[in-house]
Amino acid sequence: MSQNQAVTHLDIVPYSNAQWRDLCKANLDKDGIAVCSGVIRSDDLNELRSHIDELTNWERVNKEAWFSHGNQRVFNLIAKDPIFLDLIEHPVANQMVEMVLGLDFLLSSITANVALPGNSAQQLHADQGYLPEPWMRAEVVNVIFLLDDFTNENGATQIIQNSHLEGIGSDISNCETTTVIAPAGSLVCMDGRLWHGTGNNRTKTCKRRALFAYFCRPYIRQQENFSRSLSNSIIGELSTRQKTLLGMDIWKGLGSVNGLPVSWMDGRVRIGPADPRPPKWRSYRK
Repeated sequence: MSQNQAVTHLDIVPYSNAQWRDLCKANLDKDGIAVCSGVIRSDDLNELRSHIDELTNWERVNKEAWFSHGNQRVFNLIAKDPIFLDLIEHPVANQMVEMVLGLDFLLSSITANVALPGNSAQQLHADQGYLPEPWMRAEVVNVIFLLDDFTNENGATQIIQNSHLEGIGSDISNCETTTVIAPAGSLVCMDGRLWHGTGNNRTKTCKRRALFAYFCRPYIRQQENFSRSLSNSIIGELSTRQKTLLGMDIWKGLGSVNGLPVSWMDGRVRIGPADPRPPKWRSYRK
């Protein structure tokens, strides 16, 4: 896919603005993307950077690092460091997701993406490209936590502005791209239909670190199978809200364990925690 790159500045909404929700919602509707600055405090940024650096270094040393287009990715962050667990229910991130997907949504995955110097620009894509067309609405949303400044030089995300309105997953050639330029500590929310990709890091020494929290509607299969990829000790410490976000509850009859709980039999309830007890028939057959 060929594109013409334009360094166009998107509207940046300060989190300190009392109208940030309405302004971000308007930008999501219009552009397919919203940028909210000043969300993550500097102390928290430093801590998150430190933990990401530790993880990327460990995976390189232990030959478990995943590289794509010269960028290093770290998958399933919440299984590797508890500091990232709080991010999945970050109030600003969750409110931005709610603007697009409504109240019921799941975390599909949370991943670090480190754009390294000399990388190659990622091919543009839409995050719900695996769904049949036409895309009448967003079925997924990506929220980016910017740990470093996003600049035109260090591999900032490239987008095709308004492409979410096309509703198609086919090639969009020769379209002008916009560079997402924003300061560290910002949150960027992208409609799942928006065409985008990691840009080229043309610096010699500066890596660009970001976290991608990918959310989906509750009937979409999640990217990460959390019930298998999280240890029992981590699952045992999850809050009620975190279990819901990770898809461990029942939603309208989906995701049940040994069918629906018996206590639901006389009602119309179809949303709530699954029954954690093992099926009694197993002991019967012994």
